[in-house]
Amino acid sequence: MRFRACSRIGSLMTLAVLTAVASTTAGAQARPATSQQRIPVQKESAGDVARKDSIARADSIAAAEAARRDSVARAEAAARQDSIAKAAAAVAAAEAARRDSIAREDSIRNAYQRAQAELAKRGFVIGLAAGWSAPNGKYGDVFDNGWNVTLPIGWHRQGSRFGFRGDIAYDSHGGKTTQATSVPPSVSNPIVLPPEPTPYEGVNSTYELDDGTVWSGNLDAVLDLAQWGKNRLGSFYLLGGGGIHFFNKKQVNVTPLSGPSVGVTTSYETDTQTKWGLNGGIGLAFEIGRTAMFLESRYFTAYTDEANSDWVPIILGVKFR
Repeated sequence: MRFRACSRIGSLMTLAVLTAVASTTAGAQARPATSQQRIPVQKESAGDVARKDSIARADSIAAAEAARRDSVARAEAAARQDSIAKAAAAVAAAEAARRDSIAREDSIRNAYQRAQAELAKRGFVIGLAAGWSAPNGKYGDVFDNGWNVTLPIGWHRQGSRFGFRGDIAYDSHGGKTTQATSVPPSVSNPIVLPPEPTPYEGVNSTYELDDGTVWSGNLDAVLDLAQWGKNRLGSFYLLGGGGIHFFNKKQVNVTPLSGPSVGVTTSYETDTQTKWGLNGGIGLAFEIGRTAMFLESRYFTAYTDEANSDWVPIILGVKFR
């Protein structure tokens, strides 16, 4: 019995030893191999952590600022490009408008030149002149020198020596003061005193006239004795024809120098007169491109009451073909 008990105890002890050995071996195999070198571990201080956070924030701010600058730069570049594009468009529009304006001006100029050339070819002439006007004959006894304005309109084909001209003229002559024992014919022309007897017949009296004015409409033939110039506007010419003349109303003051009414002035208003007349004269023209300067003089005679009214204007003007 003892032997069996000892045998069981020995078996159990052997089993326990084997189990312990097996557990030790298994634990050794299960654990990983560890390095024999120790790795130093350092703990960061609070100051290092704060510094790193500050650096991180600074980097973030710098990145945001760089992004903002990039955005501003892109916006400015876009604005510049847009401004350049708008300026270029404005310049292009202005240039187009300028070209259109030049084209219109050229078109108008060409049309005007064509019309002018066509009128010149057909012979239409228009002008304007002014100058000195001198009363003559009995009309010159009561009127002083004055002035004249003439608007000539003619038809004279280029290269032809013969043409026609109509004109409207205005002459103004200063009134004189004369002495006579009766109404002079020159005073009653175109001045007409009342038909009833007056105290001035046979009495030496002064006759003071206002200025005299004459409107005239004339139609003349023109003959070029000589022509020169590219457009044949330079010429030495004769002209003559007839017209109608309108004498305006005016006032005459009569003052006896003796007799019962001595020194008493009586004023009379003249009548208007419209009379036919003739004229003729010469002219000299100098070509300047499609225009010509001309110097001209004519002798006018109007068949007014009592005596003819004569005057001679000398005018300088320009005419266009």
